[in-house]
Amino acid sequence: MVIIRFIFRIGLVLATLSSFTGINAFSSTTPSGGFIEVKGSALEPLEKKTVAVLGGGGYLGAYLFGYLQRASSIYGTGLGPGTRSAPRLICATSTASQALNKVLSQHFILANAGKQHVRITDMSDVDDIVSNLRGYSAVVIGTMYALETRPVTSSTYGTSPNEKTLEFYLDKPRMSGTNVDDLETHCRIFENTLEACERCNIQHVFVVETPCTTQSEDGENYGPSFYEKLKEFKALESTYIRLDGELDTCGVSHTYDKGVQSLLTVESNDAYVDPTTTILPDDDTNKKIYREDLAAFLCQTIQSLDWSKSRCLTIGNGGDWKYARKVGITGFERSRVWCANSHVYAERLAFIN
Repeated sequence: MVIIRFIFRIGLVLATLSSFTGINAFSSTTPSGGFIEVKGSALEPLEKKTVAVLGGGGYLGAYLFGYLQRASSIYGTGLGPGTRSAPRLICATSTASQALNKVLSQHFILANAGKQHVRITDMSDVDDIVSNLRGYSAVVIGTMYALETRPVTSSTYGTSPNEKTLEFYLDKPRMSGTNVDDLETHCRIFENTLEACERCNIQHVFVVETPCTTQSEDGENYGPSFYEKLKEFKALESTYIRLDGELDTCGVSHTYDKGVQSLLTVESNDAYVDPTTTILPDDDTNKKIYREDLAAFLCQTIQSLDWSKSRCLTIGNGGDWKYARKVGITGFERSRVWCANSHVYAERLAFIN
């Protein structure tokens, strides 16, 4: 009994030290045992941060939700439910919730997002967004979402049985209805979200510049406009993430326990880079960015980067990783790892202020 108490006390001491040093056994270590500096949620792993994801019904957003859900259940990430159900999906209809759970069940070993994790929200109403974001630490949003017209879910915010609304996705869903491409609507959703974040005192906003933004139907790159609008909300600290490459998928067999498949390049700037042209080159030498890897990178960004500072990141593909897993992790390791080989991205983010 004395030995057990001694071991328990040692564990408490180590846990306390890790909260001061930012060193933890999972998100900030390499397989060889080396430590990686973290400045985000993982800096103080005992203080659980909660994250809401907007547009998580598409494949990219759903994969990010899955990684956040796993990270929230593992000590060392600084993420967790706390007094709230986390992560939380903010969507416009129940269609997004159903799409999210299809991705979770297939790629995250029968994971599930229950009703407590989902809030159906009227994105045209700032007050409604505020009520569903209040109490959360950070938010992941997009610039121009993939929009589709859907019936308003019954017993939510609709006023008539046949009323329609716009469901929104960080990334186009695999099965989609009629798409809507209206710049004014995109701008209104973006501005409403930022206003709600400011009113809720959100600690950090992570903004993904979506493909719809740089590859619009009229050939314009609207990235600079959205970045400037973000900067108008001076009370918000933010990380704006640009994609230097087209999105692709690893394949239907990919799961969280296969984890990182490619190296990603990261460039940090204080301002939006090259606002006069689109980020994607016209030749075919451009390397694609896997959605699964981008989701893992976003989750690691939340854990690694200082929330008290704003930045603009440009993400590119550095090539397939030769040490990537072809088979999943097994046994005890599953309870300790939110994404196989996530340390690869933690190492790259350690150099970003």
